[in-house]
Amino acid sequence: MTDALEDHFRTVSIGGRPITNLRFADDIDGLAGNECELASLVEQLDKASSNFGMEINAEKTKIMTNSKVSSKKEIKVNCQILESVTKFKYLGSIISDEGSKPEILSRIAQTTAALTKLKPIWNNKNIAMCSKIRLLRFLVMSIFLYACES
Repeated sequence: MTDALEDHFRTVSIGGRPITNLRFADDIDGLAGNECELASLVEQLDKASSNFGMEINAEKTKIMTNSKVSSKKEIKVNCQILESVTKFKYLGSIISDEGSKPEILSRIAQTTAALTKLKPIWNNKNIAMCSKIRLLRFLVMSIFLYACES
């Protein structure tokens, strides 16, 4: 990865620091300021990986742009065009070109499902109110709070 990014021009910055990629375990998310930059980054990554006998799986690799104006430039790996997507799930969160709306809607649905599962417990008169509130905090509020943090 370091070889691929050596000559990559960095236009994406977070907190004033240039960012070219995000890594987690065996996943890499490349970041670029525009589609031409992204095509260049993918090409450099493909060359660097082939130098070490590895190749990028074009079926598992997706691209996403969040620009209103898109040139629809085809980005290829191993002579295969990479699929362009509008959203994907990364580390349990929905990343979308719409911003955080799909993630919030997903968390609301999860919270509603958790509350529905607790209905028999709420109706049970043999369970103490403090136990019911604990269950609510741990099973429902954790989902809601995680959505607020992300």
